[in-house]
Amino acid sequence: MKGFQFIVISCLAVIGWGCSGDARQSTRIPPLPTDDVTKRAQVGIEYLSTIIRRSPRSAVNYQKRAELYIVLRDFPSALEDINQALDISPSNGLYLLTRARVLRQLKRYDEALAAARRAEVLQQDTPELYVLLGDLTQQKRQYRQAKLYLAKALQMAPYDGEAYFYTGLLDARQGDTLSGIALMQRALELKPRLMLAYVELTTIHTRLHDYEQARQVNNQGLRYFPKESALYYTRGIFYHNQKKLDSALIFYRKAINFDSTNYLADFQAGTIYLKWISLPQAVKCFQKVIRYDPKYPQINFLLGTAYDRIGNLDGSIEQYTLATQADPADWRSRGRLYRAQQRKHYLETYGTLPPATPEIAAETEDEKDIPQKALDERVQIDILTPHLQLKTKTDTARNFKIKQ
Repeated sequence: MKGFQFIVISCLAVIGWGCSGDARQSTRIPPLPTDDVTKRAQVGIEYLSTIIRRSPRSAVNYQKRAELYIVLRDFPSALEDINQALDISPSNGLYLLTRARVLRQLKRYDEALAAARRAEVLQQDTPELYVLLGDLTQQKRQYRQAKLYLAKALQMAPYDGEAYFYTGLLDARQGDTLSGIALMQRALELKPRLMLAYVELTTIHTRLHDYEQARQVNNQGLRYFPKESALYYTRGIFYHNQKKLDSALIFYRKAINFDSTNYLADFQAGTIYLKWISLPQAVKCFQKVIRYDPKYPQINFLLGTAYDRIGNLDGSIEQYTLATQADPADWRSRGRLYRAQQRKHYLETYGTLPPATPEIAAETEDEKDIPQKALDERVQIDILTPHLQLKTKTDTARNFKIKQ
């Protein structure tokens, strides 16, 4: 994402151009508010929309409005605008770079990578492009290529915080966690308002059970971004890993309040409700996850379990069936499907559900800790085993071995 300073300068330039036309159109443009980034973006969009209605074939105005939609995180509108700009000027590298950034946010990685590489061919030779390419190639697990792109970005801009961050993320994904942490800390020194660095560092320290450091990093991030859903989500994971489920649920709810599309927080909250036998809430959470990602791991099995316990046998049979279709080797779902079918047959025959068995109670206990390993793709670290190795030698002066 471009710096806010560039966006403001661009908007002011457009507004200045619009004012010359306003004298002819007798339109008065009010001053930009100066106290809120969101208000600035909203007012800038209104100005640009007016100008676009008067001059609909000016590609640059669509591109600038797309940038402001990015500030508001309205990525579908940003994509619509940047596509319109590219229809007018299809060989503009800057527009392709903006399109790649928007597609990256929409998790359409293949299309984003294609747009970014086309921008590279068109000689959009900027550190931002190479950082983006480094990120996208990481998403495709093309780690060697990602390293080359990020090295080029750092060569062009040795004080670019985002370049350090994605280089650290690459090291962490390849298993060198200590290097990854150091590079991400360096990124925050250069760019303290780099939100993703706080998310990733919280996640890494949590999974390494360094809870005090995780808490400090997360608190620091929340001071800069008090309404960022991802930071509340990772704080929920922080408490979830320590079995502090009431605190975890509080932070998952906050994550959902600040971003209703954060279905990963719904998933984790659903596992807690399922553990607490708060079945209607669990069903609601799992249904939302399915609306956003029908293939999310374990979701059909868990929703089927919630339906099963609440007495909705048709719903449980449907979900267990989907789970077995997705993974024919899933013996738990196959067993649950058979049992739900038998219970439905018993209900249809005798008009009542069969009594619960000790095996069902045992299964309930076994399931309680299953879902805790799910992580948001934005904060996923594949391998987190430190690769620090110290070659120790005998200290002949003191006659003992140095140990790590």
